[in-house]
Amino acid sequence: MSDIATSINSLPFELLSRILQEATCFNLQDTSTFNYGLNGTSEVGKDVRLQRILRGHIVPDALRWRATESLRQVNRQWHDWVCLYALKDLYITRWRGSERWLQSRTLDTLQGTPSSMSVYRDPYHSLKQILRLFQESPGLGACVHRLWFNGYNSAETAGMIFAILRHCTNLDHLTIPWTTLRYGTKEDWSQLLGRGSKKCKLLSLEFLAVDLSTKKISDPRNQHDERPLDFATVDFGRVERLKIFGNTNFMPITDKDLIAIARSAKNLREIHITGTSSVTIDGVMALIKASHRNLRLLEHSPLSKDGFEHPDPTPANNDQSHLCETLLTCHQLRDLSISLPSLCEDLFSDPTSIPWQGEVQIRAASLCSHHHHHHHPKTSEPDRFWRILDLARALMAVKDHELDIQLFINYWIFEPQRGLVHGNIEMGQALSEGAWPRVWAVSRKGPYGQTGRYGKDEGPYSCVGEVEFREGLGRGWVSF
Repeated sequence: MSDIATSINSLPFELLSRILQEATCFNLQDTSTFNYGLNGTSEVGKDVRLQRILRGHIVPDALRWRATESLRQVNRQWHDWVCLYALKDLYITRWRGSERWLQSRTLDTLQGTPSSMSVYRDPYHSLKQILRLFQESPGLGACVHRLWFNGYNSAETAGMIFAILRHCTNLDHLTIPWTTLRYGTKEDWSQLLGRGSKKCKLLSLEFLAVDLSTKKISDPRNQHDERPLDFATVDFGRVERLKIFGNTNFMPITDKDLIAIARSAKNLREIHITGTSSVTIDGVMALIKASHRNLRLLEHSPLSKDGFEHPDPTPANNDQSHLCETLLTCHQLRDLSISLPSLCEDLFSDPTSIPWQGEVQIRAASLCSHHHHHHHPKTSEPDRFWRILDLARALMAVKDHELDIQLFINYWIFEPQRGLVHGNIEMGQALSEGAWPRVWAVSRKGPYGQTGRYGKDEGPYSCVGEVEFREGLGRGWVSF
C-alpha cells in the first residue's frame, strides 16, 4: 500500500484528489448508512427471537469519516486530504431520546427481565466532543467550511458554539440558533464576522428559531441579553446571504434587530425571512434598502397565529413610504417571493428595468393608497387591479416566457399569463344558484390562500377564467 501511495503522491494534487474521492465513493457503498435497534423486548419467562429494525440515517459527515478511515492511515498527505474532505461540512445536533439497558448474551434470546435503569447520555456530548477535538488539534477547525448547530439553544451552549467557531477560520456557511444573537458578546460576533480581519470568509448566515420548553424559558441562566447589535464593531458588511427561519416563544428576532443589522449589511445578495411572526415588512425593507445594489434573491413569507398568511399582516410604519418603488431600486433582483401589505401599478410599469426571472410570487391584501389617486381619481379598485394584471402580462411578454408572475390577493391566486384565477368558489355558486361559473375546473393550487395551515379544511379550490371571475365580481357573487 505504501509503494502505491508513493507513486500516486507524485501526481498533481487535483488528480490525486479525484482518485481519493473515487475511492471514498466505493467505500461509501460498503458503509452502513443506517442505525439499527431491536424490535422489542421479551416477556418474562418467554423466549422471543428479536429482530433488528432501522432507527434512522447516519448523518453525512459521520459517513464520510467512516468511509475514509483506511485512507487516513496511509500517509500525511492522504490524512490531510481526508480531513479537508470529511470535515468540510459538519452537522452538530443535540442528542435526544432515551434508552434502557438490556441484559442478553445474544440478540436471539434474552435471559432475565430487561433492566429499568435508563442509559444516560449528556445531551451536549457532541458539542463538547467537537470543541475538545478542535482544542487538541487546532488545524482541524480550518478544514470546516459549512457548520450547522441544531438544538443548542441555551446560554451555556452558546459559549461552546462561539468557542468552536474561533477555530473555524475558513468558515463559509453557518447555521446557528437564534439565541446566539442574545447570548453572544460583542467580541464573539466581531470575531465571527471578521471585523478588522482580511481572512474572514463567512458568506452565509442562518438563524433557526424554535419554541422552547417552559423549563428553559424560566431558567435564570437564560434570562439575559448581551445586545451585541448595539455595537458598531459587529459588522455584517461581508455577509452575502442572510436567512431567518422559524417561530419562537422566547426572545425572538424582531424588526429592531433587522434594522440594527441593516446598518452594516450593505452587500447582501440573498435575503430569506420565512415562517416567523416576529418580523414585519418594516424590518425586511430596512435590509432591502441597505443592500439594494447587490440584492439578487428576496423571500419574505411571514407567519401569523393561524398559519402562513399571504399578505404581510402589519403595514409599514412610515405611511409616506412606497414599498413598490423601493423594490424597483433593486436592479439585480432575479428571484422574488414577497408578502406586502399592498401593491400597485408601479411594480410592473417599466418592463425594461425589471430583472426578475423564473417564478415570481407577490402576496398582498390591497392596493397601494399612496399612488395614482391624482392621476385616476375615479378609478375603482377592481379596475386598478385589472390594469395591474395587464401590466404583469406585458412584463412577461417582454421577458419572452422567462418569467411567470403569480399574484395572491387575500383568498385568490391570479395567474396573469394563463388568465386564470384560483380559489374557493362555493359561496359564489350558492349566491348565483348554480348559474356561476359556467366553466370551471379543479385547481391544483391550494387550498392555502387564506391561512395555509397544514391540515386545515378550507374547502376545495377551483379554477376559473379571468373573464368569468370579473362577471362574478361585478354581480357580487365573489369579492376580494
